[in-house]
Amino acid sequence: MRPELFTIPFINLSIPAYGVMMVIGFVCALFLSRYLCRRLGEDPEHITNFAVYALLAGVIGARLFYVLHNLSYYRQYPREIIAVWSGGLEFYGGFIGASLVMIIYFYRKKLSILKFLDILAPALMIGLSFGRIGCFLNGCCFGAPTDLPWAIKFPPLVHNHRTPDSGCQKSPIPQYSIPYAQQLLPDRQRHPDGRPLLELPPDFYEGYSNDTGHWIASLELLTPEERKDFHRLPKSPSDLTSDQIIILESKTYPMFPIHPTQLYSFLNAILLGLLLTYLILRHYRFKGQIFFLMIILYGIARFILEHLRADNPIEFDGFTISQNLSLLTIPLGLIMLFILSRHRIRPS
Repeated sequence: MRPELFTIPFINLSIPAYGVMMVIGFVCALFLSRYLCRRLGEDPEHITNFAVYALLAGVIGARLFYVLHNLSYYRQYPREIIAVWSGGLEFYGGFIGASLVMIIYFYRKKLSILKFLDILAPALMIGLSFGRIGCFLNGCCFGAPTDLPWAIKFPPLVHNHRTPDSGCQKSPIPQYSIPYAQQLLPDRQRHPDGRPLLELPPDFYEGYSNDTGHWIASLELLTPEERKDFHRLPKSPSDLTSDQIIILESKTYPMFPIHPTQLYSFLNAILLGLLLTYLILRHYRFKGQIFFLMIILYGIARFILEHLRADNPIEFDGFTISQNLSLLTIPLGLIMLFILSRHRIRPS
């Protein structure tokens, strides 16, 4: 785990790993889509001109989805809403935002929307694969506990020069890693008994809190019925003593091992990107074929992967929002693939 790649000397500017991986993914996706444009007889400058609009719309859409799914947290820390460099982007939100902008752009340019959707589909998966490496370095999009031999553990603490809402800090400050912090708090959706997976000694806590962020100093202030909604609140790492920080950094209280879901997602995205690239170069039969095949395959994979993750809240019918969207996009992709295959609009 390395949320901060390095800090530029003298100006103390932190360079976040997540942001760097996003930039690398964007550049790779741009080069691949330009290459596919040339191979399919289209002007690659259309992709270059469109790319900036797609990037902005994708980041805004992805961040908006993530904030809406974690609204209770961002109500308490509204300044962190814009802190995309700290992680927290939803693929489906970015996909919807970029797709809407793309449709408008290519429609106004009187270009084939379906053909450019096909060109961009493999590039989107390749770009996403780098984003998942960024997730791994940042610690977000983490998995559920498991005893599989390839399970991983994240460190209890990371030391960042940047604060979540400013991006820059003069001296490093300790913070809980995202997966470790999640195991210190109860996940009532996945563990109805209301107990956290990981417990620290009593002096690592200060008071009690409930899921809405209401804080009290002692359970004695509550009725027995109210107490079941409250849990012990871990101290902020900045409030821990130097001895307590040493204890945590010595891994005396390690987290439970979890699925490396970021790496699963990386492999899924890179394999889909390679498969779609092969298909568009060797077996491209009709417009819309590659894009809607991507919709189907990614939807299936994402639905499965969400079962192995522990970060996204469960919202409807026992599924996360990404799983619910997959249940919509998979049949949509199948229907569109069937319709377009019947009409067989040639790519050239």
